[in-house]
Amino acid sequence: MMTDAQTPRDPSGDDIEDKKFDAALNSILQIDKKDYPCYVGGLMVASGEEHMVKSPVDESIQFGRFQEPEEGLPDRAVEVASNSFITWSKKDPAERIAIFEKALGTIRKQKYRIAASVTLSSGMVREDSVYEAERLIEIVEDNIEKMKEGPGGRPTGVWSVISEYNSPLAAPIGYSVCAMLAGNTVVLIPPKECPFPVYMLYDIITEAGLPDGVLNVIYDSRGKATNALTENEDIAGIAAIGRGDRFEDMMFSAVSDVSFVSEFKGMNPLVIYRPASMQNAAEAAVRSAFRYCGQRIDSSSKVIITANEQKQFIDHLLAAVKKMTVGDPADKGTFAGPVISKENMDIFLRIVKDERDNLIFGGKRITNEITESGFYVMPAIFVGLPEEHELNEIDHSLPVLAVQVAGDLDEAIEMANDCEFGMSMGIISKDEKVVERFLAEAGSDVVFVNGSSEVVGTATKADVSEFLRK
Repeated sequence: MMTDAQTPRDPSGDDIEDKKFDAALNSILQIDKKDYPCYVGGLMVASGEEHMVKSPVDESIQFGRFQEPEEGLPDRAVEVASNSFITWSKKDPAERIAIFEKALGTIRKQKYRIAASVTLSSGMVREDSVYEAERLIEIVEDNIEKMKEGPGGRPTGVWSVISEYNSPLAAPIGYSVCAMLAGNTVVLIPPKECPFPVYMLYDIITEAGLPDGVLNVIYDSRGKATNALTENEDIAGIAAIGRGDRFEDMMFSAVSDVSFVSEFKGMNPLVIYRPASMQNAAEAAVRSAFRYCGQRIDSSSKVIITANEQKQFIDHLLAAVKKMTVGDPADKGTFAGPVISKENMDIFLRIVKDERDNLIFGGKRITNEITESGFYVMPAIFVGLPEEHELNEIDHSLPVLAVQVAGDLDEAIEMANDCEFGMSMGIISKDEKVVERFLAEAGSDVVFVNGSSEVVGTATKADVSEFLRK
């Protein structure tokens, strides 16, 4: 699938919209901290083992204690969801639609409150958080319309939706809604670093009348519940979104004949070859690499340039990256906020230390009055790393961009394909024949052309429902 370039919308441009976001942000900040249980069959399940979730924006912002699941709870959740599937799958599709139309109305009304929860939970800047909420609205709308046109295939059973911080709202809830509208039931594991938006949407959806057991939520900071779900033989399908060690072997789960949807964060490499404007190409590379601090599903970790154009590109790249504002993601105009966790920040700083000889920009922690209690870093750009260096081949879901230099177009395309490219790859070129060749030879099913990787989005688009309903 090819995605044409487009300019991402700026949902924060209007003063009225800004005021709505600011009011919602203050409201979220005033929420009483509490315990968040697992939800199985509509029941709140606590274990006594809890994990305090804090904001990467400022560690003094605490969302509360989230309960780890006891051993056996994931299997119990699948059992409950299996029982609920019997009646939910037979329910008139019009009744299922009515529940999600009611939930959609609440989501629309609370759009800015939901977006503010994403900003505080994950560190996404307000523009991206509002877009994340709007994308979720679009996903639900589109899938309701598809269901009205007529159900696809028969419901298949219990789906496990497992997500990471790379898309803290639209991906986990989008997949879950797709599955439930189609008559399936769901056991959902939210992002461990930023689960709060998922819990907020759980409340909205269940208050709209969703029967107990159709949607079950299990918090899992240690990965044990994830492993249990992927090995449960009663699971009909798995939707896995994000990046992390627990995802690497998931597709080789012990469960056989299970449907599998994956959106793993990869390199999303970008080839730049004779662009119409090198300045525009460099600015697209910066947006591709460093929006949401390089943590988006579609963030690019590698850009490939030919030796003939290397100096011109680097000059424009440095000019573009120096315009970035890294700081409080709630402030209008901030380009990027913090990385998601102290652990990720420490990994970032270690990478910079180890590869300092090839660092041409950034790589430092940002500490000032605003950022000292969060996990803020200036994105790092490396040039001239050995061809087989891991930063040229493996994504780390960090604000790190490796610039790889190719001798010619043949080598550039080879370099793009010869890495953990993930969900997409892209090219910026004014030469139509070059673009056509790249489209023909690109290893990824999704290619973005003459724009940033932001136009790709995630697999939580409406067409995911077609897979879930087969």
